[in-house]
Amino acid sequence: MFKKFNTWLGLAGLLSLTTIAEAQVVSDAPIKGTPYMQEAYVDGVIYYANKNLTAPIRYNAYQDLIEYKQDGKALVLDANPKIQKVKLGEEAFVPQKYNLNGKPKLGYFALLDSGKVMLFAKRKIVYTAEKKGRALDGSDMPAEFKRTADDYYFKIGEGELQELSNIKSMIASFPDKQDELTAFVKKEKISPKKEKEMVRLIQYYNSL
Repeated sequence: MFKKFNTWLGLAGLLSLTTIAEAQVVSDAPIKGTPYMQEAYVDGVIYYANKNLTAPIRYNAYQDLIEYKQDGKALVLDANPKIQKVKLGEEAFVPQKYNLNGKPKLGYFALLDSGKVMLFAKRKIVYTAEKKGRALDGSDMPAEFKRTADDYYFKIGEGELQELSNIKSMIASFPDKQDELTAFVKKEKISPKKEKEMVRLIQYYNSL
């Protein structure tokens, strides 16, 4: 469906293997939705190797790539350990190591809160191929990019990134303050499926 072209790109002094230009759709069939969290480029900053580059940026959540423009060219930046963060509007994306389908991978995560514990969200968009004759009226269902629920992860200090499966197990993994956190979750009725509530919980822990 998508085609990538690899090239070497010097990013203001940072040499990295990068996928160039916007991912190209091979199929001519119309596709509903978008692979981007926000279709339009917005002013952003790429922080890397104690330097920074200001550029128009957007995030391709389907392919987990940062796309940006430099010298009039559309370029793509894979997650790289030398990248400290990418500021995109009000959101900051940070490269992190994690397991995807049992395999180690480096990807971009939205940083929700930082301190003794860091909270991240993995923004997700999935692709569904065209389905012939599957609509209720017997017509074809077009291919579609669809926004799905985010996955949440946390990191204690310099430890490994851990997926947030449920609040109880997350609290149990913390080095201290389990009683205070359990009481806070019960009182505030914190849900692991609600981002703002999870941010409140981590902010509370980081304030203790």
